Amino acid sequence: MSTTEPDPVQAGVRVTLAITQPRECPLAVASTDAGARVESVARTSCGSQNSTSTEFTVQTDSTADGIDADPVFRTEEGVRYRCQCEAESCITDLVESYGCPVSDVHAVDGTLYLVFYAPDADRVRDIVAAARERFDDVAVRNLSQSGELVGNGFVTVDTARLTARQREVLSTAFEMGYFDYPKGANAEEVAAELEISPSTLAEHLAAAQQKVLGPVARESV
Repeated sequence: MSTTEPDPVQAGVRVTLAITQPRECPLAVASTDAGARVESVARTSCGSQNSTSTEFTVQTDSTADGIDADPVFRTEEGVRYRCQCEAESCITDLVESYGCPVSDVHAVDGTLYLVFYAPDADRVRDIVAAARERFDDVAVRNLSQSGELVGNGFVTVDTARLTARQREVLSTAFEMGYFDYPKGANAEEVAAELEISPSTLAEHLAAAQQKVLGPVARESV
């Protein structure tokens, strides 16, 4: 009797992280100082374990004051810069230390965005937890689960639709095990952690889940 092996691709997750004003990140600083989008990022360690040589393009016609990087080339898209980034302060290095290569990096208005693919939700949880220990404002802006609910094989969840309070409630409930089976925490415990009433918790969770799960439910009909 043959058994069907689970498809590891079905557990794959595509993640977009947003880090607001990350400390000592030249890309985020450049996007603020130049008032322009930073993209086309290329990185190499050059054999060093402590620093990374990073190049990026700022979408502007002229060099901007305050950018802590050396202008090296002018392209049709803007000005190309190069700088050295310390590994211990680089969110990209942190993500990749978990075995998930970052496939896209860009910065807008001081916020750094990273896109990567993780083998499962547990790896995403570990990366986000580690990022939040090092950086002040880390949010999952987009989460796509590999699956069969939509024609292209992905279910996309846009967490940007959530309010800051709804994200806090969902994150706290998730981290405390409210959604686990069996539950790691009940509604009263989560509400106490957030210093709100259980009824208010229920309202926040209902609103957040409707925003997050609505697109998934509609695609599955």
